[in-house]
Amino acid sequence: MKKIFDKFIIALAPMAGVTDFAFRKICADFGADMVVTEMISLKGLENRSFRTEKMLREESDAIRVCQIFCHNEDTIIKGMQTNLFDDFDYIDINCGCPAPKIVKNGEGSAMMRDIENARKIISTLVTNSKKPVSVKFRLGIDGVENYLEFAKMCEDCGVAFITLHARTREQGYAGEVDKSAYKKLIDSVNIPVFWSGDLKTKQDIEYCQSIGCAGVMIGRASMGNPEIFSCLKGQNPPYSKKEAIQKHLELLKSYFRSEKTLVAYFKKHLMWYVKSTNCATQTKLKILEFTTLDQIECLINSLD
Repeated sequence: MKKIFDKFIIALAPMAGVTDFAFRKICADFGADMVVTEMISLKGLENRSFRTEKMLREESDAIRVCQIFCHNEDTIIKGMQTNLFDDFDYIDINCGCPAPKIVKNGEGSAMMRDIENARKIISTLVTNSKKPVSVKFRLGIDGVENYLEFAKMCEDCGVAFITLHARTREQGYAGEVDKSAYKKLIDSVNIPVFWSGDLKTKQDIEYCQSIGCAGVMIGRASMGNPEIFSCLKGQNPPYSKKEAIQKHLELLKSYFRSEKTLVAYFKKHLMWYVKSTNCATQTKLKILEFTTLDQIECLINSLD
């Protein structure tokens, strides 16, 4: 059945280095119906990587999705036999990441080069996962736009829903998404389709609903801007941006082992948070020089 959700879903898209557990929780507070982790390496989990296992921390009240990347059937089987994913509602496999180091390893958008091989991987995941599976992918790779064929393969494998980012691997995040591709995809499969890419306004969301999307994934527009979820839903935000920044930082204090690591990580989030404030350029330059938590907290306290 195409309809598996009881309402239109506005989700936080997976973004490496962005959608940590704290940001996911905050976006859920602001109205995100679904939140997706950063890409999780199943190979890293197989090797008992402490850093990778930490990325599975989940505290949000939204629909929880763990996005994995893997191109090895045995690793998938072993990973799905663990209880590491018990806190999640869905497992998503990334078949769209354009990053060279991911593609070089045969993962991400490289999965679209060989649909029959992707079929083996996705079928193995669906068969062995305790949770429903979804797939996120692009228009294609190497000049070949095979997203419709790829989507039908996913449907044949028994995935619960699919998400299209309507750019090719070569485009990366440049240019505009191919809006016509989403309607073509929706008309070609009988499973729910999510739109990912270039969504910023309520009008964008209304258009996605009008063509039959089951939901949307909000990515770069949410960076430093969790309020976008309240805005897209026409709701009042639960707390201020300043309080969101403070909460994000406090949650991360229990996540990082050292102040140095926390400061280095949070500075990028802080620069995203202040991008719409007065004197943003000067503030970002100051943030670049920060080396202590005291400096970060003083800046946050000075915000309106």
